Amino acid sequence: MNMMTVKKLLNSLIVLGLIAAASQAQAGCEEASSDAQSVTLCKVWPAYDDQTIVATTTFKPDSPDGNGDVGNVDLALALIRSSSAKPLASYRKKDAYSSDAVAYQGLTIDTARYKLTPDARAFGIRSRFETRSSINSYYTNQLALYLRDGATLRPVLEGLVMTTGRGEWDGNCAGQGERTERTVDIGNTHHNGFADLVVSSTVTVTQRFLVGKECQDKAKKLKTTRVILNYDGKQYVVPEALRG
Repeated sequence: MNMMTVKKLLNSLIVLGLIAAASQAQAGCEEASSDAQSVTLCKVWPAYDDQTIVATTTFKPDSPDGNGDVGNVDLALALIRSSSAKPLASYRKKDAYSSDAVAYQGLTIDTARYKLTPDARAFGIRSRFETRSSINSYYTNQLALYLRDGATLRPVLEGLVMTTGRGEWDGNCAGQGERTERTVDIGNTHHNGFADLVVSSTVTVTQRFLVGKECQDKAKKLKTTRVILNYDGKQYVVPEALRG
């Protein structure tokens, strides 16, 4: 048996595993969010009749005892027929996420209306990361979009930071922080046959201080900014300032 045959066999086993997990979980397919590092989620895709999205993550810790947040996470995706679990398309990426001081915290399947062409919609995977420090805090939520291309699920957007927050606190009350929230809308212009994506960013700066014995917040929302993402023929180009 040559290496190509072995590789095809392994990929088939992975897809079959995803299908089996989806078949068992279909009763709860509307619940597709988890804080687990290793998990299989499924969610019915409202844009397409009788299709379910399945996402599996496998956390591989660096420590020999298997404990801790440091390591890498493999990602496997599948699109199946809801009524029969028939495989339609799949995708797999080894070491899709890295977990270290900013630890990987899980993912969510996003089925918002990402209509990129008149005939094609994408779905999203949102991954979460955060530090565990209450003094120097940091967290982020990143979006990737996947489009069905025959029997393959192809990533057309990767690493777009949708939410991020950071702050420095004294461990009691006082300090300051900053939170950025982004939305993605489908634009009216196109590049290489795909609609442009309009990314809007809003930054909120918060100061926290002690008044007597009461901890109070003072927040200021800054002006919303917008960036247009163009499709280059393979993926949407994400500026470094918007990447995770």
